[in-house]
Amino acid sequence: MTASDSQYDRLRQELDEAAQLIRSHAGPQERGTGTAPALPLQSLLDQLHQLQAQTEAQNAAPIRLLKHFACTGGTIISKCLAAMPNAVLLSEIDPLSVNHMTTPSKFAPTDLIKQMRYGRHGISDALAVEIFLGGLAPLHAALKRAGQRLILREHSHSHYCTAADWRARPAVQEMLSRDYAVLPLISVRHPMSSFLSLKAAGWIQFAPATLEEYARRYLAFLDDNATCPIVYYEDFVDTPETVLENICRSLELRYDAQSSALVMAIHMSGDSGRSSDEIAARPARAIPDEIAEQSVTSPAYAELCKRLRYPPLPG
Repeated sequence: MTASDSQYDRLRQELDEAAQLIRSHAGPQERGTGTAPALPLQSLLDQLHQLQAQTEAQNAAPIRLLKHFACTGGTIISKCLAAMPNAVLLSEIDPLSVNHMTTPSKFAPTDLIKQMRYGRHGISDALAVEIFLGGLAPLHAALKRAGQRLILREHSHSHYCTAADWRARPAVQEMLSRDYAVLPLISVRHPMSSFLSLKAAGWIQFAPATLEEYARRYLAFLDDNATCPIVYYEDFVDTPETVLENICRSLELRYDAQSSALVMAIHMSGDSGRSSDEIAARPARAIPDEIAEQSVTSPAYAELCKRLRYPPLPG
């Protein structure tokens, strides 16, 4: 058999598989016993590429995506998941974040996106996403070959809690969904507790710095992730093993009760707000009078507590 014969046979096989793929995805009106109407070649190619991308995404190892606001207990949950067998967790991921540009050091020898932001020409969001996905592809493939499970902990704070317009940019899940199946999960804590902790840490980056504005942004975050499963930090600290097992089931991770003993050995970015790896409820912060008043008069805060099934003030 010549090389041209081999190429022909391979092309014919690929076309046969493509035709079968299109037929198997056809709607009911297209099946039947009659002859399907002829489609332009470009239309067939477009369908082929779309179905190929969908099939590859579905067959590929999924990427697990953790989402939470700052000061909601996300760090300790992330560390527990990072300790699970064959889990690889990358923390505080968002290629469109500019929060790291405020740090004093410009040293970033491995960060192409940050280097471009410091450069004279800057970088578009579209190119930043392409660089992010381009770097993620070989990592994802290597982890898949090694039998490891990739977890990304997105930096939701960069998206929803800074001066940037959260409506003017894609979410991390939207970026990932172009090439991968995504298993998302949200974790939450009583919004009054997280707002007070955010304020105490000096991490409020939006204006006005009110409970109403915080709740308005939190509601937007929940609206944008309306189909994501939610776990509650309060449930986690009450029954950590039960909640962790449920999280692992949701994210298709192997659960090992003994893995939590490794949490103290796991270090990641984003743990600056947590002073201990002990899984326990933190003492409640005193609520200043002006914030207590805001909790009574804020429509967005009332809606947020109702949405998450919390009482207006932590118990």
